[in-house]
Amino acid sequence: MKKFIIKSCLFFSLIVLLASTLFLFEESPENTTEFLASMTDKHQRIKDINEPKIILAGGSNLLFGIDSNQIEREFKMPVVNLGLHAKLGLKFILNELKDVATPKDFIILSIEHLMIVEGEHELLAMTSYYNPFAYKYYRGENSNWAGKCKMRLNNHHMLFKEVISNTIKKTKKDLVYNRNRMNKYGDITGHLELPSTSDLGSKSIIKDNKDEEIKLLNEFYHFAKKNKIEVIFSYGAYERSEYAKNIKALKKVHKKMKQNLKIEMIMDIDDFVYPETYFYDSVYHLNKKGKLIHTKNLIRKLRASKKL
Repeated sequence: MKKFIIKSCLFFSLIVLLASTLFLFEESPENTTEFLASMTDKHQRIKDINEPKIILAGGSNLLFGIDSNQIEREFKMPVVNLGLHAKLGLKFILNELKDVATPKDFIILSIEHLMIVEGEHELLAMTSYYNPFAYKYYRGENSNWAGKCKMRLNNHHMLFKEVISNTIKKTKKDLVYNRNRMNKYGDITGHLELPSTSDLGSKSIIKDNKDEEIKLLNEFYHFAKKNKIEVIFSYGAYERSEYAKNIKALKKVHKKMKQNLKIEMIMDIDDFVYPETYFYDSVYHLNKKGKLIHTKNLIRKLRASKKL
């Protein structure tokens, strides 16, 4: 029994020592190149703008598919591209908007067809590790002691995984999905001169039941209206063969959204469907040519809506 207690104490001491020294491997928020940390930069840009602005909100289709500078020039309003990752979930994205949008802002919601509601736990934890303020977007305000402790434990867990990945496995830094490859608006630029991959990712079977998503979007519409914020809805860019594969479900969802969504939809279901040659590495991520064409199409739709 005595040996067991001694061994247990030694093991516990080792765990405490490991946890207390993890900070030595930690990258500061200012220096990390992790692309998820760009959320902090995007929020800083919002804080620096003291006038009505255009906010692009959605998943990574916005990171790769929009030239924010072109939109800013066209509409003479500062632009912030908040797009990051579809699997953060719709609830996360809408809660983020509620936190940062101010009266007279104009929000363009560009939602991928595969976007989920709640978000993937590990991605959410990683995002809040690099951007601690993001914890509240999926867990609620963490002002209580228990919430703060849980966030710190999650952060230590994610830091441990990063140390293992980067130090032991010697993982190379990604030169596209990289914080330093984003411009001041929040657009990814590292892929623009690179060739497209031979096999596009993010292919999926789209579900035809979006009732929960429509409910959340309508709740956000009422929030925006109450706070004098303009909001419109747009699908993101989508690859043509994937569109054809999922067309039955997509048409069913589109019909239901046209009937029930309170946010104005500025495009039809197939307006932003493009050939495979316009995409970089995913059926939602445009290459240089696709980005140029899609941005022009979005501007045309925005002008036709007469909202800006």
